[in-house]
Amino acid sequence: MNFTVTLILMPLSLWMFSVPVPMNATVTVVPNLPALCSPTSPLQIQGPATAEIICVNTQLKPAEVAGWIYVEPPPPIEPAPIYVPEVPVAAAAVGVAAAAGLSHLATNRREWLLVPLLPIISRIKKATADDPIRREILSQVERMGAATLSQIVKATGKTWGAVQWHIYVLEREGRLRSVRVGPFTYYFVNPKAAAEVILSSIDPSSLTLEDREKLDLLAAFAAG
Repeated sequence: MNFTVTLILMPLSLWMFSVPVPMNATVTVVPNLPALCSPTSPLQIQGPATAEIICVNTQLKPAEVAGWIYVEPPPPIEPAPIYVPEVPVAAAAVGVAAAAGLSHLATNRREWLLVPLLPIISRIKKATADDPIRREILSQVERMGAATLSQIVKATGKTWGAVQWHIYVLEREGRLRSVRVGPFTYYFVNPKAAAEVILSSIDPSSLTLEDREKLDLLAAFAAG
């Protein structure tokens, strides 16, 4: 949801904008408003609750407030795709497994069980590594240095659910890493580039002690 705000505040007046958050939901509220309003930085709200944006005019003359408030709901979680091998591949796997089992019974050599299956295992691993969407995600993250989920979605043009699933797989495989700073989670490949991008995009004075320690560890890791 994107709310455009344009109003005139009379002297010593107050204006409040409420954003209700339903139960068991978490939204990110990103206000782009002048200093008369609070808060002016992104915040996360977990329901049931109400996010309130308050603008107070303490001047002795009317003041104009213009900007926008963006409410970003959590992306839908896309179920993991189920891999169904083609019938010839499945039949071949059953056949070679049976042959390997007979070989094991005859020779009592367990390591021989995997020999007939190596071509099939290699084929599955190669198909996973060569996924074009994951290659594009890695390429965009490397290009940007560090990126949030919404930035990756915008750069790739894919759906929230698809990008979220592929990021999960890439993190599980160790090809992508992440760090949470404030309300945002940044994904990166190169720690040095990530530290530079994150530090240049935020105000260090607004960081909590925990976030500062995270960035210090990231910078130290990159320097090492």
